[in-house]
Amino acid sequence: MILIFPPLQVILRLLVAALLLSSCGRSEQSHLLEAQSTQARQAYWQQMAPLCAGYPAKADCVDGDMTLFAGLLCVAGEERGCAMVRDSQGADGRWWRSPRRNPGNLGETHSFSRDMALGVLLYLVSSRDTGAAERWLAWIKGNRSCMVDKPGGGCLVRGPYRFCRDDSDLSCTLTPGNWALLGRVWTALGLELSAEMRWASGLDSDALWLQAKVNPLGFELHLQAVEVLLKQRLTVDQTSTVKAASILVERQPQNPFFSYLQGGGSAALQQQLLALCPDPAQGYARRNQWAWERATDGQAWRDSMGWDCLFLSKLAGS
Repeated sequence: MILIFPPLQVILRLLVAALLLSSCGRSEQSHLLEAQSTQARQAYWQQMAPLCAGYPAKADCVDGDMTLFAGLLCVAGEERGCAMVRDSQGADGRWWRSPRRNPGNLGETHSFSRDMALGVLLYLVSSRDTGAAERWLAWIKGNRSCMVDKPGGGCLVRGPYRFCRDDSDLSCTLTPGNWALLGRVWTALGLELSAEMRWASGLDSDALWLQAKVNPLGFELHLQAVEVLLKQRLTVDQTSTVKAASILVERQPQNPFFSYLQGGGSAALQQQLLALCPDPAQGYARRNQWAWERATDGQAWRDSMGWDCLFLSKLAGS
């Protein structure tokens, strides 16, 4: 009996070790295959994604909202997104909706907006382009609206500051929350805060999760998600940011961008993107949607522009 047990123990140990090694091999192989699949699909999204004048766009050269989306691409590490935001700034410091619209916005009104400003802030945080930030603030300070004209010329009573001079619906007007958010970015860049930034400090905090709670589904709710991402990158206002991310997922649990903001990147999220986003075997449709800014019941990913999928896949893998 004494001579039998040692060999049996050795055999059992060898069997256990073999099973463990086999299991590890399968796990490593599985992870490798998943990574290869994701990389292949990212390459496809990049190949199918439209360009206009060499910059990211929706199909048919639609680039009127691209400063926002390019800022998101920049955060995810897509250099063409960073270049697009950078080249959308005019020589006077003013920002436009795309490089092709710089300057003049192709003769159209509403040359910029608060939405587009979020893309600029994402770019500034990612690139740390302090010169661009300072030129932008100088333009804002020098182009304040006028509420009451002075007889004979000039301005008697100044109005709010603004991001553009040609809006008709106050979509370029800086709110206290905008000034507070600019102040957070200026602090991160080591720049001196303006009096407006100091006055508005903290006024964007509760407003973030409150707006996430009440904003309509679609692009307006997506803007709150973009602010959450910006604050996550800045590592500021974390209590409000966590609360807002939770509300976003509660309201649209099938939106993978919102899921990322709450839980970060994961294999499950990448698999969701592979299931939703354009597949080489099936081709693509109109390429005119940034899917994550739409209510999920509309299934906007069926018309994905490609850049939205590339953005989130890169972000989730970083």
